[in-house]
Order: sequence, then structure tokens, then C-alpha cells
Amino acid sequence: GPNPNPRELAGYKKINLYFVYAVKHDGRYKIRIVAGGHLTDAPVESVYSGVVSLRGVRFCIFLAELNELQVWQTDVGNAYLEAFTKEKVYVIAGPEFAEIRGHVLVINKALYGLKSSGLRWYEQFADVLRGMGFDSCPAEPEIWMRACASDGSILKQQLPKPNSVNTKKSFFEPPDR
Repeated sequence: GPNPNPRELAGYKKINLYFVYAVKHDGRYKIRIVAGGHLTDAPVESVYSGVVSLRGVRFCIFLAELNELQVWQTDVGNAYLEAFTKEKVYVIAGPEFAEIRGHVLVINKALYGLKSSGLRWYEQFADVLRGMGFDSCPAEPEIWMRACASDGSILKQQLPKPNSVNTKKSFFEPPDR
């Protein structure tokens, strides 16, 4: 509401929202709400969210070509909005919010601009992939794999992890020097 009890916002930081407008290549309009995350305190936890390396992408394409597999890619629209933020932030709705102008809005989604949004999106995405039977590659954690039969069907019996075979080291760990 417009005048919340100040105790309800204890521990929350007031930030600004920015609206970024763009025209897409096909003439459609797009608007993105960006949070003023620069106004928030530095996070105590790491908010690092990795990106697959060019070498990792090339290796995957090489393996796919070698095994006559199809390579697929996709784009997740409004990806950050699929994840929730742990940052405690709020805004006062401005005139662009019409009938709720002046109301206090607590942000619960991982908006662009918040310091932890990249990590929160990655955590959400990783949970979905794990639920679909994928495992993160130990050597390149942003590459996800799932065991499949030669006809493309998913194997019910997962292949053993490198550490579960009678070896001391994982295949992906560097040798002792």
C-alpha cells in the first residue's frame, strides 16, 4: 500500500527503477525494467555466475559432429524474471504505474540491475536441468550433460560417475605433480 508500517520495511533498501525501451529487429517494441542495484549494499555472499567458455562450446560442437548428434540452442525470454531475489529492496511506484502511483512495491523477482540476479537465475536454471536428469560437467560447470541411448532416448540407468569407478582421481582432475 501507499503508507506501510516502517517496521515492515526494516532491513529493506529503497532503490529506483529504470525503464529501458528498445525496438527489436522485426519492429516490435520491448521494455525492460532495470533495478537501481547500485544503491544496494555489497552482498556478503559471492554472486558469481559463470559463463561457458568458447573452448567448451567448441568442444561440445566437436563431440556432436564426431558422434553425428544435433546441436540445439535456445533463448529464454525474460530469463531473470523466472528467478526470485534474496535482496531486500523496494520502490515507490512512480507515475508510470498509473493507479498504484505512490504505493510501496517490494521487489521479489531477480530484475536486471540487482547484484545477485545472475546467480539467482543460474540457480533456478540449474535446478530445472537437474530435475530433467542433467548433470553439470566437472571440468566446465556451465556445460550440462545427460546420458542418452544411440537412438536419442534417455537412459534410465545413469552412467557411473568417474569417482565411482575403481580409480583414485576423477578423469577431469589434473594429475599429481
